[in-house]
Amino acid sequence: MLGRLSWDAIPLGQPIPLITSLVVIAVILAALLWLTISGYWPYLFREWITSVDHKRIGVMYCILALVMLIRGFADAIMMRSQQAVALDSGGYLPPEHFNQIFSAHGTIMIFFVAMPFVIGLMNFVVPLQLGVRDVAFPTLNSVSLWLTATGVLLVNMSLFIGEFSQAGWLAYPPLSELKFSPGVGVDYYLWALQISGIGTLLTGVNFVTTILKIRAPGMALMRMPIFCWTALASNLLIVAAFPILTATFAMLLLDRYLGFHFFTTDRGGNPMMYVNLIWAWGHPEVYILILPIFGVFSEVISTFSGKPLFGYRSMVLATMAICILSFMVWLHHFFTMGAGADINGFFGIMSMIIAVPTGVKLFNWLFTMWGGRVRFEAPMMWAIAFLITFVIGGMTGVLLAVPPADFVLHNSLFLVAHFHNVVIGGVLFGAFAGYNYWFPKAFGFKLEQRFGTAAFWFWVVGFYVAFMPLYVLGLEGMTRRMQHYDVAAWRPWLIVAAGGAALVLCGIACQVVQLAVSVRDRVALRDRTGDPWDGRTLEWMTASPPPHFNFAAMPDVTGEEAYWGIKQRAIARARLSPLPIYKAIEMPRNSLTGFVTAFFAVVTGFALIWHIWWMAAVGFAGAFATFVVFAWRDKAEYELPADELALVDARRREAREDLVAGREPGIHPVRVEEKEDPIRLGLRDPSAGHAGPASKRIITGFGFWVFLLSDFIMFSGFYAAYAVLSHETAGGPTPDQLFNLHIVAVETAFLLLSSFACGMATIASRVRNMLWTQVSYLVTGLLGLGFLALEVNEFAKMLAVGAGPDRSAFLSAFFTLVGCHGLHVTVGLLWLGTMMAQFFTKGFRPSIMRRGLCFGLFWHALDIIWVGIFTNVYLLGTSP
Repeated sequence: MLGRLSWDAIPLGQPIPLITSLVVIAVILAALLWLTISGYWPYLFREWITSVDHKRIGVMYCILALVMLIRGFADAIMMRSQQAVALDSGGYLPPEHFNQIFSAHGTIMIFFVAMPFVIGLMNFVVPLQLGVRDVAFPTLNSVSLWLTATGVLLVNMSLFIGEFSQAGWLAYPPLSELKFSPGVGVDYYLWALQISGIGTLLTGVNFVTTILKIRAPGMALMRMPIFCWTALASNLLIVAAFPILTATFAMLLLDRYLGFHFFTTDRGGNPMMYVNLIWAWGHPEVYILILPIFGVFSEVISTFSGKPLFGYRSMVLATMAICILSFMVWLHHFFTMGAGADINGFFGIMSMIIAVPTGVKLFNWLFTMWGGRVRFEAPMMWAIAFLITFVIGGMTGVLLAVPPADFVLHNSLFLVAHFHNVVIGGVLFGAFAGYNYWFPKAFGFKLEQRFGTAAFWFWVVGFYVAFMPLYVLGLEGMTRRMQHYDVAAWRPWLIVAAGGAALVLCGIACQVVQLAVSVRDRVALRDRTGDPWDGRTLEWMTASPPPHFNFAAMPDVTGEEAYWGIKQRAIARARLSPLPIYKAIEMPRNSLTGFVTAFFAVVTGFALIWHIWWMAAVGFAGAFATFVVFAWRDKAEYELPADELALVDARRREAREDLVAGREPGIHPVRVEEKEDPIRLGLRDPSAGHAGPASKRIITGFGFWVFLLSDFIMFSGFYAAYAVLSHETAGGPTPDQLFNLHIVAVETAFLLLSSFACGMATIASRVRNMLWTQVSYLVTGLLGLGFLALEVNEFAKMLAVGAGPDRSAFLSAFFTLVGCHGLHVTVGLLWLGTMMAQFFTKGFRPSIMRRGLCFGLFWHALDIIWVGIFTNVYLLGTSP
């Protein structure tokens, strides 16, 4: 009934996890009780839980990241204190508990602190900087958030139900295989990251579509703020890299659950293939995190230097160069694998080359500060600390890119120090800069300065005290993940490192106090104008906090620094810009879809971890029903009348009077002649521009194309595995002995004909012919069912002769590649059934027509994928 779940899963004999679990449960219950007594549930439900507003979602991402920062740092404190006392002793943490802690620490800090923080900042800022009202797919944005929260919940559930992985934050096989990790720890890791990874992938699709297809009139690509460019590059990497992670984890799950042999040490499995695949995702992941942070620093340094960003076009070029080069350096993570001097040399050189565009950015930031009026506010202090710290981390990274040096330092604490040098000094410092910089825009008041400054110094000093000793220890030969040691010379350095961690803890405490004091003194710290920092980009044009529709009228962008130009013209003329023409707008309705999807995802994930199959079936059915209900909704938007927009905008304009009159402190006017100098105002070519947001049909179609691109990449991961393992038959049947080309040719004909029928349905729907639309879709479905029946028959015959996926690595790869395509066809048929019903009951509404467009793209994509499988698997597999 409950699979592997029993009372033994509760850590009753382990005091540290048990006490921690009880404290966490008590805090959660106390918070729920307080919310209930205070009557905040209706407000939370209406304004936050069901919200699809990108700003609220961004804030929730950042809150999630800050909470998990405390959780992940608790693990760090335990690791540092354990190593400080573990000379010639076991310390206070048993080996299996220590292994879980370092695995959880890395997993949490990368996936559930850095990623949510970066995505939260992008969510909040990007639509505002683009001058638009929301992201391309608001409800999908909510689903992404709540799927990330699902991963967070599953990881934390492992604290008091079962155990977490002991295989490190990347779960290398064979250690992560069932033979060596028979518990549920690796399963918690895999399902938590698989579910949250889907949410991240959907975020990537959403933001690529938003940035490329939804921008204010005049906002040409070369007029976008640098933060938008870095967000675009980061999300392109998400779309390209996260499908690889999805495919890799799927293969490891199949090994563990169904006895496949992708990464096992027998029957042709290849553990090294996992390492290649995971780092083909892993190194782009580093740039997924750091590129938006580069954008944060670009905004902060430009604003607090009082100058336009130096070398805007070179910054754009450097950003996109990093985006491309990030896929050419993954092998430097395992130079010691024995690939040979040629391969190691190539990847070493590429790892050095990718430092060049980063160097361009560093010099551009320095030249931006040069000659500027630098103000040392909290965001700028974090930026300066980043410049110094990141350079040190970058130099040690270039050293590790030299293969001979890496052979000496690989897997040592030198590597740990380098990685934290980049992630803390880069990503986390940048996230804190963005947090301080945009906090007034999100909440309408600044953060208190004294505790913010104290937090800054504790963090920076604590970081150097904690991690510089690790460079020394790495050079002395201490490897990572040591639960105890017997070299007395290491202990003083480890005690110093533990002291540094204590200083960082003081920094976190100061940040908590800063937030509490800021909330208490919010009236005195209030942002009256919406522009507390003398900003240069469009988010500072709105009120603080912005209304849910962001802009009453979309701004007309005429230069690279749109708001700066508008502001300086208004200050020069001592009057606000003329009133815009207000028009009624449509805004997305709140939706429970994301929260309900997350509920069923938690149920499904927990059930799969503990092998509770009936509960997993309930979870899958609930998730599918949720999406059917979402697709069946009649009104996804509501209308805001022009009068309401005008009233809200009038209050914003009234608050800007002091700013325009030059009475607001911190605003530095630029002298503007009667005949304005376009270069001085940041205008390059007023005649060149952008027409504004695309139509809903184009946005939907483009977004779905981006999703299909990610799907193709996932299939390429499975195909890469097949290409590697296709000859690993382990003495079993070979492709030419198993494949029946005549049957497969019939399958192919069925699928190609179904695609033709689907195209006919699309044509019929465009001319509003219901009969031929339904008939064509019916033929599509019947041919698809025929294809599936033949594929199931092929699998059944193989299983009947003992040629199942557990027989060899070749058959594991074959069943996975072809089976994944069959699963897509099954999903397509379910989608087709619901869509036919929608056409029949609701007619040719624009929203249903857009769904028909997406289904057609999906079905044709399945044809393309199958043609590749037919050619490369069946034809080449049976050729002499």
